[in-house]
Amino acid sequence: MLSVFHVTMEERNALRNNHTTIQEVEVVELELKKEELIQMQSAHAQDEATIAELKIQLEDAKAVAKEQRDAYDQTSKEGEAQASNDNATIAELTNQLEDAKAIAKEQRDAYDQTSKEGEAQASNDNANTTALDASSSSSLFEPHEICSYFPTQPYTATRFWQKYIPRILDASKNPLIPELLTDEEDAKMHTLLEKTLTPSRMRRAVRHMPTFSHATVKNVVEILQKRIQDPKNNPPLRIAVFGGSVTIGTGCHGGKSRGNLNCAWPQRLELLLNQFANMEVVKVYNLGIGGTDSAVGSNIVKYWMYPPDLAKVGPDVIINSYSTNESLPPWNIDPDADAVTIVMDAARDRLQNFARIALQSKQCTVQPLVVHVDDYLGPLQVGLLGELSYNTAMTQIAKWYDLVGISYADVVRDIVYQDSDETFFNKKDVHYDHWAHQTIAWSVGFASLELLTNYCDDEYYTRKTHQSKSGNGNATVDANTSTMKDVIKNNKLFLPPPLTRELLLGNATAEFTAALDAAHQSYIDMNCTSTDNVDEDKNPCIISWIASPGGYNGRLINWFMRKYSTVNNGWKTEESLAEGWGNKVGLIAAEANATFTLTFDKVEKDVKTVTLFFLRSYGEKWENSRAKFTISRGKENKDGDGGESNGDGGVVIVSEEEISGVHNSSYSLTLPQTFDLSETVFKGETINIKVDLISGSTFKIMGMMICK
Repeated sequence: MLSVFHVTMEERNALRNNHTTIQEVEVVELELKKEELIQMQSAHAQDEATIAELKIQLEDAKAVAKEQRDAYDQTSKEGEAQASNDNATIAELTNQLEDAKAIAKEQRDAYDQTSKEGEAQASNDNANTTALDASSSSSLFEPHEICSYFPTQPYTATRFWQKYIPRILDASKNPLIPELLTDEEDAKMHTLLEKTLTPSRMRRAVRHMPTFSHATVKNVVEILQKRIQDPKNNPPLRIAVFGGSVTIGTGCHGGKSRGNLNCAWPQRLELLLNQFANMEVVKVYNLGIGGTDSAVGSNIVKYWMYPPDLAKVGPDVIINSYSTNESLPPWNIDPDADAVTIVMDAARDRLQNFARIALQSKQCTVQPLVVHVDDYLGPLQVGLLGELSYNTAMTQIAKWYDLVGISYADVVRDIVYQDSDETFFNKKDVHYDHWAHQTIAWSVGFASLELLTNYCDDEYYTRKTHQSKSGNGNATVDANTSTMKDVIKNNKLFLPPPLTRELLLGNATAEFTAALDAAHQSYIDMNCTSTDNVDEDKNPCIISWIASPGGYNGRLINWFMRKYSTVNNGWKTEESLAEGWGNKVGLIAAEANATFTLTFDKVEKDVKTVTLFFLRSYGEKWENSRAKFTISRGKENKDGDGGESNGDGGVVIVSEEEISGVHNSSYSLTLPQTFDLSETVFKGETINIKVDLISGSTFKIMGMMICK
């Protein structure tokens, strides 16, 4: 480092001529001043030592003089001469002392002046450095922007999480369950978050963060910013969570059968975010239904089967947390089959279908942010590699489609397997208590913070790059992006080809080109530049419902049957959970040969598909359960009532199929069955659905969609 301190003026100029920045020269100059200060401090210390030595010599001289004076009074002129010499010595020493003090004062004054100059220079350099590092919070980000909340760049979720752990703990308390607001629970929470679930461990939750889906994340951030800045005129971020019984809190603090939404992790996530922000910045819709998988969720998203206050605009964020039911091996799997691969392939297919539907669920606008949350950690497979099947498939899909991938299981998996810790796990069941749900909420919260900090880093770089190019901080337009197809390609606004075993290295380029062409054609077909579709009804269905506790319940199913059924013999609404999920809310055949017919007159939209959700269960009650579904177009003519004719004076069957309601596994699943109609039922016509129990004593319908 000494060579740095001896830089001459010529060398400084050379540095500048070699394009060294002014800030680097200032750093060198500051180092020179620091060296000068060190040298002056050393000289000052030597001066102080000299003064101390002279003081000692002066005192010694005074003592000797006194002795000589005393001797002079009794002796001769020789003593007087000696005294005179001593006085001269004293005077000389006094002069030396004064000179030393003067030199010391000059050194001290010079030191003070140099020190002030050094502090001023350092202050300026720090200010310049801070201005460069924190330009994101000044020139690059406006005060209302979330990224301005972070003091320096680069940003890290770990740093923020560590800094605000006390506030995170307070925000994690659940006022909806007062009996858990105790000192013991509080101490447990502190121990978990401060000692067990450290930020380094929480980072394990992140399986994938978007890398090129910047516009989607930006849309989420802007919704939050508007909400924070003007909550009266801007809604909170709408988050829709899809999942099964774990997602709705079954087993969480007493939620043994129906579940416990207040205890479940989606509610805890909402509390964590809103209580941390001290305002409602997000609204979480728990759309979980016990015993369902991604196939059910895909239909809910595709056909906009959302609650009324969400149905008009749709969610801003869609979370898939079907991990538990996606981890189930098929009920009819061969005992010698490779369950690890079978589960992984099936999960990948269903997750991929869900992702593709969700990423196209909004037309002519920014698509929702799609998130996969692995909230499963349970005993569904004997081998641990099988327990990782879903996690592997989820990560593949998240990376392929650039989605958010989060795994609660990865945060605590080693703790559970090594120590059999049941804080986060249930050895006998896939459901667990409130600490696991709280940890899932923390995992999603930490990953969300990671998403935000990544966004701010990317946004900082983008704005800094544009600023340097344009000179005014405004983004420049790429002249090469001249066509909409170029925009779609360069910004990756199209879905990649499906990730299947048929996608090969040899055909990948052609498949990506075809996917780009399809996206461009879709943009043209949707006519997104037109203002005619601004208020277009996005729901493609005339009927869409799926039974769930707290959602489309028994009362609404009864209303539906009264309104549309023309025949009903032996079918009734069931909403008792006394025997577990096999008796969850739905429309059930209560006797042999039960039948009903639904008639929908003058449909408001063209109908091309009908989807039935049904329960497939187990046990004696469901033995031989089988139902026949017959879908027809048109209305029968009766006594000249003027009913429409379809060429033969009656109805035309457009789909017919039988479905089994029983399997050999010891769990119940809600499954979808879609009927593609052989003929379109056009707007204004009539569609009929007839259901007959053809074997067994029961069959259960969980939902229905009639769509174009």
